[in-house]
Amino acid sequence: MFFFRKYCGIRSLIYGTLFFRCLGIIFSIGLLEFLRSVIGNSDDLPLDYFDDQYCMEYNFLEATESFRLSDDLEPVSLVTHGTSDMLKHFENMPTMWDGPISIGVFIDSDSQQVLQYLADLHRCDEQFSRKVTIHFAYRKSAFQKECLIREAPKINTSCQKFLRNKVSIARRIPSPFFLYPYNLMRNIARKGAKSELHFLMDGDMIVSNEMAERVKRIANEMLDGNQKNVLLVRRFESEKGTVIPRTVPYLKRSMNENNNPNWEPQPILHRNAPYGPNYIPSRIKTVSSMIYKLCRAGYSFNVLSHVFTVQEGVKLEDTVFSQAVAIHQHMNAKDRASKRFTLEINAEYPDTLEKCGEFYL
Repeated sequence: MFFFRKYCGIRSLIYGTLFFRCLGIIFSIGLLEFLRSVIGNSDDLPLDYFDDQYCMEYNFLEATESFRLSDDLEPVSLVTHGTSDMLKHFENMPTMWDGPISIGVFIDSDSQQVLQYLADLHRCDEQFSRKVTIHFAYRKSAFQKECLIREAPKINTSCQKFLRNKVSIARRIPSPFFLYPYNLMRNIARKGAKSELHFLMDGDMIVSNEMAERVKRIANEMLDGNQKNVLLVRRFESEKGTVIPRTVPYLKRSMNENNNPNWEPQPILHRNAPYGPNYIPSRIKTVSSMIYKLCRAGYSFNVLSHVFTVQEGVKLEDTVFSQAVAIHQHMNAKDRASKRFTLEINAEYPDTLEKCGEFYL
């Protein structure tokens, strides 16, 4: 209302002719130019909606243990991400990963209560506080130029009371409803990780037994920050309701029984390895774009045979929400992101196109 009154001379939106005349002015000069005339012609006004639209805070909660042991080996950090819907998976991670864990949490105005929950969990659960470091991000509101200062978490209840009621507390935290920036959250968790070696895993995966220890030596040998190597961990799916395999022999038996030998790669890499592009649209080849970038950067891929991850439930079709997100992103973001990614990757790595081939979102 203020914009129309000030810039179009409109005293009331009842005057339809003046209203549409104002719209004509906006469309004739372009929306971005109109916003500049309102806000001011500032260099920090983002020209690309993929960029400068998120606020991020690293080390919101920090692990108390470094996991630097007498063997002089760099620990491998489990690097993952998610929303308030993933609380149960976040809580289970310390029991299956004996090493540092870095989690990026994306919040909105409704689900921000998850930060208080995680702060209480970090304070009250000794294993969680030893291993887990939490970072978070949220999307800026319209015309917000600066990120807000976060207040320190409050101690609202005793640990005994929190642990006794944490299931019901978690249930009261609303589920978020937004376009989730997958690569951005992976990158935040990577940048905030407490070791140089990173295993990038989706938050709802179950790792094979003793994986953190079993990958440490080979990761230290092959991922020193100078060699262009990536280790790939195979990700499988298991029928919902069946026992999740945690050893290689049981995995082989499960694959034969369920006739599901297909797998997807999840990388272990050094901090110095390239990061995935933040702007790749939700649910459109976010992991593939990162793997392709590694290929164009000249990295070699080495598949591990002694460790793996499993997701419970074979995904047969998308939910209504995920289908809507995919349609929206295909219609409104895919082409722009694809052009940008192609231009950037060809400019940065011009000599590896023939080796890796074209990439299409």
